[in-house]
Amino acid sequence: MKVFLIALIIVLISVFSITIFRQAKQTSSEKAKVELCSNVLEKSKKQQCWDEIMSKTLEKEGLDKAFILMDELFHSDPEFASNCHGFAHKLGEKAYMLYANHKSFDLPNKTYYCGYGFYHGFMEKLLHNKGTLDEARDFCKLAGEKLKAQNADAEGACYHGIGHGAVEDVTDPRLFGNPQGIIQPSLNLCERVSDSSDHLFRCITGVFNALEIVTSEGRYNLSLNQKDPLWICRTQPDKYKRACYTQMVVAVMHVTFDDFVQSAQILNTIPEDAWATESLSGLMMESVRLGRTDFRKTAEFCRNITDRFHFPCISGFAEGFLKYGPPQTEYVKALDFCLFEFLTDEEHKACYGRILPILSNWYTHEKVSQICLSVSEKYRSWDCKYN
Repeated sequence: MKVFLIALIIVLISVFSITIFRQAKQTSSEKAKVELCSNVLEKSKKQQCWDEIMSKTLEKEGLDKAFILMDELFHSDPEFASNCHGFAHKLGEKAYMLYANHKSFDLPNKTYYCGYGFYHGFMEKLLHNKGTLDEARDFCKLAGEKLKAQNADAEGACYHGIGHGAVEDVTDPRLFGNPQGIIQPSLNLCERVSDSSDHLFRCITGVFNALEIVTSEGRYNLSLNQKDPLWICRTQPDKYKRACYTQMVVAVMHVTFDDFVQSAQILNTIPEDAWATESLSGLMMESVRLGRTDFRKTAEFCRNITDRFHFPCISGFAEGFLKYGPPQTEYVKALDFCLFEFLTDEEHKACYGRILPILSNWYTHEKVSQICLSVSEKYRSWDCKYN
């Protein structure tokens, strides 16, 4: 019996050592790729380098390894971190080509990295390559089923990608300069492809997200309305207004040159409380993307704007860390802010009350339960069981 146990221990140690060696080797390999680009000084060439090493990693080692490389780049280079969503977008485009050509393709749980940009790129490529609505719907269903244990929002994010991708390739010059004409076919597409009200909403958010981007970039002869960047939302049917207001927040920021006081004033012109406060939360998420992450200054800003924005401002800032934080540890800074001693008890509650329920959009049920249980029982509104 002793001989057997000794032999078993030796085997286990060997397996463990091999695993550690392989992990170290993989980490070393990723760091070598990162260092290759870090030595490039010119910005455009550095971005080209990132694109090339991610493409090669995807083609030779698979999607999971490409996301691991993205994670390494995020942590090693602030410049990449600020452009991470765009690179996730490109990764989605390239992954679609593998998928369409029936090449080896697997969906890792890392597809949520960098604001779900992967699904934007994937669906944009699918729709531009004349993919059918059934194909788009089926892929979203596949993502939802495959990743539901790790990521509760994969299917919803995928539908957002459908709406986003539908606006990105307008070829009819008769529509140029006409924002409603440009988005209407995509809105109609969302109505046809969506099999639930939630999926319809997520698809519509993608449409207005893309509209904000092409308008801010001046594509299709579009330009921002400097006097009222939200005008297009005010003209929409009620069922589209929430999606429009929340997605046009960045357009408001462009008009005010990222002046958050002025941006909040514009968002305060939205008459409906629910849509206005959700949009304000979106503004505060963008403050994290811009690197405006001083806890005390943010809390003071939230207290000094209109009363209806006070708590959505607090919770939106915390959520910004989930949206734009480093992959796999997004929750750390979010909960650090919720715990910040400068906050009042009501502000603590608003912060935790937003962050804890949505953690399952990023992590496994097991992980979010552990995170939830680490929070003071005073701020848990349920027993930390995620199903």
